[in-house]
Amino acid sequence: MNVIERWNYYKHNPWAFLTECVYSLDQVNKANPIKTLPVRDYGKLYAEIWSRYPLLAVPKSRRMTMSWYTIGLYVWDTLFFDGRFNAFVSKKEDDANELVSRAKFIIDHLPPDKIPRELVPKYREKFCLLEFPSIQSRIQGFPQGADQLRQFTFSGIFGDESAFWEQAQQFYAASFPTIDGGGRMTLVSSPGPGFFKKLCFDAIDQPGDIQVEEYQPDAIRPMPGVRLWHNKKNRFAVFELHYTADPLKRSPEYRESIKNSMPYMEYLREYELHWDTFEGLPVYPEFSRLHVIQERPEPVPGLPMLIGFDFGLTPAAVIGQMQEDQLVIFEEIVEVNMGATRFYEKVANHIRLHYPAFSDLRRNWLCFIDPAGLQKSQTDESTCAQALAGPDGRGFIPRPGPIAWEARRKAVVEFLQKLTPRGPAFQIYAPKCPILVKGFEGGYRFSERGTDIEPNKLRPIKDSFSHPHDALQYLCGGIRDVTAAAKRAIPRPSYTITNGDNRYGYAG
Repeated sequence: MNVIERWNYYKHNPWAFLTECVYSLDQVNKANPIKTLPVRDYGKLYAEIWSRYPLLAVPKSRRMTMSWYTIGLYVWDTLFFDGRFNAFVSKKEDDANELVSRAKFIIDHLPPDKIPRELVPKYREKFCLLEFPSIQSRIQGFPQGADQLRQFTFSGIFGDESAFWEQAQQFYAASFPTIDGGGRMTLVSSPGPGFFKKLCFDAIDQPGDIQVEEYQPDAIRPMPGVRLWHNKKNRFAVFELHYTADPLKRSPEYRESIKNSMPYMEYLREYELHWDTFEGLPVYPEFSRLHVIQERPEPVPGLPMLIGFDFGLTPAAVIGQMQEDQLVIFEEIVEVNMGATRFYEKVANHIRLHYPAFSDLRRNWLCFIDPAGLQKSQTDESTCAQALAGPDGRGFIPRPGPIAWEARRKAVVEFLQKLTPRGPAFQIYAPKCPILVKGFEGGYRFSERGTDIEPNKLRPIKDSFSHPHDALQYLCGGIRDVTAAAKRAIPRPSYTITNGDNRYGYAG
């Protein structure tokens, strides 16, 4: 292959250019800091997707070389084609300049046996600028925002870590002429709340934050660790990359090493593709992964089942059981825009199907509710407690949980902090309690202004996490009241549920 043939080969094969001609700088690797990009299947797929889809969002785990892959692709576009104006955008101007410097590093280290130096267009670098005057092409760095970008029309835009820009939406609006005119935009970032999150899930027209669980894209999985989907409204393709796409990072040992090397919240966002950063103070810092179980627990026959309810337009129920000195939470049931009567019917049918040995709701269950559920509705003079009793009177016997919020929180904390000979006194089955677990991990949180609020007025943010956690608090607080009244632990096999006038619905 002669010189011109090699040039044309790399001009029409961006993946070959990336893996044979692009050298990166790895400051972590002291022994071999300058090396070619790794040859990975996900990298080859990414280069194909980048070439096919001009609008591309890339939520990804850390240390997947995606910034170098992307810079290399934009260098390829600038080097082999005339009249290209590609922008590298980052949170700050100095960060944007660092991206441009990486592009120059690639040009400086092109292997002469692959691309002879005499074929490389002359180039020069200034702060935030790498230009090729002879072919009228350049790469220029910009900080986030609208003012710097509005006056230009770009061939392509690479946005780095755009999930963490304060002015991401302004940047997008100012860059729209580039997109609308057929230009390229590639946004690469670790997950985080805000505009990038809404762009990835085709919800940029939604006010406020969104819950990812409510936006399930029609995705395909072409290989382990990769999901692909295409948004209908904003026309972006999404290349979601988890670290398990790299065969060298699939072992449990790798997972544990990164998990133990950083704060847990940061690990979830940077490696496990969790979209919420939970910047506010978590309600339960006492919670840890020791409280989580992955094997399905079984209810113990003869012991009462426990259920806590929270009402409202997003009603929630939490099901558990005291097994010796451990509170085991089996599952959560959460609905949206459902009244108390319909929610009772759903929960009752669920119990009869999945807990047939405990189908007698009055005799087999201790039911704890929001005290507000005892108050009459303004519309039909009924109460949520009456709805839970069932239309035939054979439903639950509702008992009010603690009224004071701090007392409810403390009831949960007491279980979280207590240790038993068998382990923590609080155990939660993660596969059936996703919202509760995510809430424990930081989703159920105080406002970011929590430090500015008087401690006795501090309350968690009301969102999708608060409803099941309220139900859990009523359950834990109710159990605490029951055990205090009985002056002995609950449950024991000798205890039976009673329909008598006992305030707590059971007798020893």
